[in-house]
Amino acid sequence: MPILEKTIRVVAIVLAVLFIGLSLFGIFGAWFVDRKATDVALKVFGFAETGVGVVDAGVRRVDELIAMSRTEVRQASETIAAVGAQPQANSPVLNALNERLETSLAPRIAQMQQVLAPVRNAVSTVANAVSMVNSLPMMADRAPRLAALDDAFNRLEELSADATQLRGTLRALVVGQTSDASSETVATLEGLTKRIDTRLGDVQTDVQGVRTDIAALQIRLDTRKSKLLFVFNVLALVCTLMLAWIVYTQVVVVQHHWTRMRRPAANRRTTRD
Repeated sequence: MPILEKTIRVVAIVLAVLFIGLSLFGIFGAWFVDRKATDVALKVFGFAETGVGVVDAGVRRVDELIAMSRTEVRQASETIAAVGAQPQANSPVLNALNERLETSLAPRIAQMQQVLAPVRNAVSTVANAVSMVNSLPMMADRAPRLAALDDAFNRLEELSADATQLRGTLRALVVGQTSDASSETVATLEGLTKRIDTRLGDVQTDVQGVRTDIAALQIRLDTRKSKLLFVFNVLALVCTLMLAWIVYTQVVVVQHHWTRMRRPAANRRTTRD
């Protein structure tokens, strides 16, 4: 075999072996990248899922507190309507009602504010996670809005002031001396209880809306997570198949040139014999 032809075949074999090595390394790299990308995606979606869990638990607790508070406010309104016309004769009932409102309604409103604070932070965490997901192609989604929670906080501040005014007005009813003043105070109390109940209903609507939005977002994120992980696996599989084909073709090249290099030597031995 001429030296030039032999050199060319050796170079071809070396290049083919190099391509085989690079392709095998590429197969390993494709699955390594797939694993790392999957870990990052799971972490991002994990942040969102953790935030969703905090929001769901907090909103559920606030919803329970609101339901209890509305029941108590309605009972107080009924009690005031029933005995408010004769405050002096019913002062023990009104004092007991005032004490109950002071020891239960006011702390419950403060508890709602305390529960909603981490909920708001969790919604912000979910919004940040959604923003990161939106950076991926075909993964855009709407981040949860904080406006409803801000409105709920504002209404709770107003409710706290209304509860304080309700207790003060109820004390004024007990110490009132004239029937005209009592009737006016009863009307004021009925207006306050109605306003408190309405605002509690508004807060309940806000937090239930947040809970509904978060639940729908969780479903969409689960769908997108499954879709994204599927895409990662498909890309890794496609890369593996392409690189495996390259490995196969280069093995064929090596076999071809190796066979051609050995054939002349075999021919020469045959000729000598």
